[in-house]
Amino acid sequence: MKRYLPFIIVAAVAIARWERSDALSRKAPAASSHYPEGKSVSGKADAESMHIRGNADAPVTLEEFGDFQCPPCGSISSFLDELVKEYDPHLRIVFRNFPLEMHEHARDAALAAEAAGLQGRFWEMHDVLYRSKPLGAKPTTRANCSSLTRE
Repeated sequence: MKRYLPFIIVAAVAIARWERSDALSRKAPAASSHYPEGKSVSGKADAESMHIRGNADAPVTLEEFGDFQCPPCGSISSFLDELVKEYDPHLRIVFRNFPLEMHEHARDAALAAEAAGLQGRFWEMHDVLYRSKPLGAKPTTRANCSSLTRE
């Protein structure tokens, strides 16, 4: 019996997870409360608001809910790019905007990324937003960069 115990535990957890996901899928979707205006960033349906990087028919899908002002999201972004390059035919990444209320500029960044997406350049904007100076950093002024100006 001890020999089969790990398999029984794994099976029980799998069944419990399946039942929970089945029950959750039957519930009506709740309104988004994490957006300041209570509206979706993209204004599109969920299936239309996702952005895919990698093979669209890949057997493995990793879905990221990202905030462009979130430092951990920025850190994992470069790691995910490497994963796509390494496992290109077998992996796709789905990105969805998820700006948090506590980040002052995250919603504007998400809107900018969606606007770029309407022009077919979502991933370029995604990369620029994550790789540039952190959002919310103080803007460069003449007083704090006097060493860079010519006199």
